[in-house]
Amino acid sequence: MIVEPHEVVATVVGIITIIGALLAALGWWIGQKIKDATYQIQPNTNGGKSLTDLHKKVDSVYVDVSLIKSAVLQLEDDVEKLEQDVEELK
Repeated sequence: MIVEPHEVVATVVGIITIIGALLAALGWWIGQKIKDATYQIQPNTNGGKSLTDLHKKVDSVYVDVSLIKSAVLQLEDDVEKLEQDVEELK
């Protein structure tokens, strides 16, 4: 049995075509899995953002609460001083 060169070429091209189709399908499948895994939980809230920017909001709230805490502590000190001044006036 003699194998002609065009038969070898046709077989190789067929195998390469099948492998290419399988790789394209695998690429599509991986792309779908990535798209599903990174889909935003609530895409219509928060301007289209979801949990990806939650840490920014938490950091912002932390800064605000820290400022409020320092202001309250300062006010407590001022109130204590005023109470002492009132006691001295009596």
